Amino acid sequence: MASVIVLVPIYQARLSAVEQYALDTSVAALPGRQLQFIGPAGLDLSFYRSRYPQIPFKGYDAACFDSIQGYNRLLLDPAFYEGHAAHTFMLILQTDAVVLRDELDLWCGQPFDYVGAPWPDGVELFINLGAFEGDRGRRVRAMVGNGGLSLRRIAKHAALLREFPEARQYFTATGSSEDLFFALMGGLSRDFIIPNEITASRFALELRPAYYVSVNGGVVPMGGHAWPKYEPDFWKPLLPASPLIDAVP
Repeated sequence: MASVIVLVPIYQARLSAVEQYALDTSVAALPGRQLQFIGPAGLDLSFYRSRYPQIPFKGYDAACFDSIQGYNRLLLDPAFYEGHAAHTFMLILQTDAVVLRDELDLWCGQPFDYVGAPWPDGVELFINLGAFEGDRGRRVRAMVGNGGLSLRRIAKHAALLREFPEARQYFTATGSSEDLFFALMGGLSRDFIIPNEITASRFALELRPAYYVSVNGGVVPMGGHAWPKYEPDFWKPLLPASPLIDAVP
């Protein structure tokens, strides 16, 4: 059985009611798993220590959590992954994501190095740097990559960042989406495996969840990201009953 650590990024002194509901649901769905909060050093942890005393906290430079760009830079740093090298995988579980059931052993047993929710329309970028500079440049399209609920093989992520230093430098300098780096550059790597969108839809969903379930054989995913934002009526019957989610529009 592969070792997995579940990382929950936090940046405020307490969760919103909806975030708390989602995290409570995820914690209940992941019994026995090692969870850890990550956030800015110096964050007031009173709420978390009271509500989730079993989940430890690891602090990072505050700049890593004061903006989306700072968070992207943190997850584009090989040292972030190497700092969790005692484990084989990490599950990134953002507070707007939810886990419905624990299928981590199943997914860790697959050959994939990164699994996240699919992007229905894909994301395309022309890569023109490093090994692909000049007349070797090429247009790359990624269909899988959403990082809000994503399973990552730790050693392979550190290796990919070192494989493409020029791309990493560009993404880091601009604060661009870290999940886009892994989705695009992973597709060009000599040794990085990402599933196709239909396979990924059985792991997690964000955009067009009802569509993906209808085409993937009716399999409801292990969890979802941004569930209150995209088709909440899809998610509500799958979640524990609560007046809170009944109020989600």
